[in-house]
Amino acid sequence: MQQYVTILLFSTLIIFVLNNANAETGSGGIIATTNKATFQPGDKVIITGSVAKIVTNNPVTIIVRNPIGNVYEVGQVNLLNNLFVHDFVLSDDVTVGTYNVQIKHGTQTGQLTFVVYGSQMQLIKVGDYNIKVRGNNTNLINYNDVSVSTIDDSLTISVNASAISSGSVTQEFQIPKAIIDAPGGSLIVKIDGAILQCGQTETTADRMLDCMIPSSAKELTIIGTTVIPEFGSIAVLILAVGIFSTIFLSNKMKIR
Repeated sequence: MQQYVTILLFSTLIIFVLNNANAETGSGGIIATTNKATFQPGDKVIITGSVAKIVTNNPVTIIVRNPIGNVYEVGQVNLLNNLFVHDFVLSDDVTVGTYNVQIKHGTQTGQLTFVVYGSQMQLIKVGDYNIKVRGNNTNLINYNDVSVSTIDDSLTISVNASAISSGSVTQEFQIPKAIIDAPGGSLIVKIDGAILQCGQTETTADRMLDCMIPSSAKELTIIGTTVIPEFGSIAVLILAVGIFSTIFLSNKMKIR
């Protein structure tokens, strides 16, 4: 099992290095990269790397500084062979600009940078929760009526993308797992019934989908294996009050 995980991490590192221009090899023998070169608020940042020489019982220390030099994130992770992975989620109010990442293991050092861009955001209300939608052109798309199916474990959202002149617009959906989830797997996304390929990452509380929404889109469907009940907490409370009232009146009639 450990050998399989090592191979997987090494393969992931190679893919990241080949696809990210921000990957840098420190003169101290550490090579590292992030899962993307640019991010938006709410994104998950994954730092993956390797060290040239293992220092026994020494973790890898990662310090992330924001554009004005303040420490934004600190992490200490253990090595698996000579590989390491650390991740964190950017807050909604994260400072826009270039972030510097300093990495240290023993006397070995390395560094890399990534950029955070500002983005527009709108909320899609689902029961007591909100789906956060971000993107540079989020205002070109309106998300309206939401329906939930506990039979299909799906969430369907009406879409109006007519403001997009042509092509498609990138949207990031931050979806609380309390709304819809697929533990151990991935969510299925469809536009007007056709499967849409979206990048997916997750945290303990949310799933993030990076999707290209076409100008012709009318309906967005997200399918998981668990979904929020159709009744929110207020509806459940009203239903409970109604049941108890019926029972009370029924008993009162019997007494008379």
